[in-house]
Amino acid sequence: MGTARPWPPTATHQGFRAGGRHLRPHRPEDEVFLPRRVPHSHRITSESADLLLFSTPGGPEKMFRHACRDLRAPRPDGFEIPLSLLAEAAEISGNVVLGPPR
Repeated sequence: MGTARPWPPTATHQGFRAGGRHLRPHRPEDEVFLPRRVPHSHRITSESADLLLFSTPGGPEKMFRHACRDLRAPRPDGFEIPLSLLAEAAEISGNVVLGPPR
């Protein structure tokens, strides 16, 4: 089970898909809850955004540790996570990247 919240409050989403359903476009202060193993995607329409994710019980953090940057250092200019690295991290941690949102 997990909860996601886009951050900072200026970030905007066009929508969120979960389990084949399109959920209403949500505001930055909204949260999305998903049970385990529900395929999901989201589309961020602002220039940049961070997602604050909570996962209970733990497990998915293995994927994020492999693919993401060290938050103790400033964000490098133009930082992006290559889809190939995200797919590699997903495979290592037992997750599946289904592709970008439609």
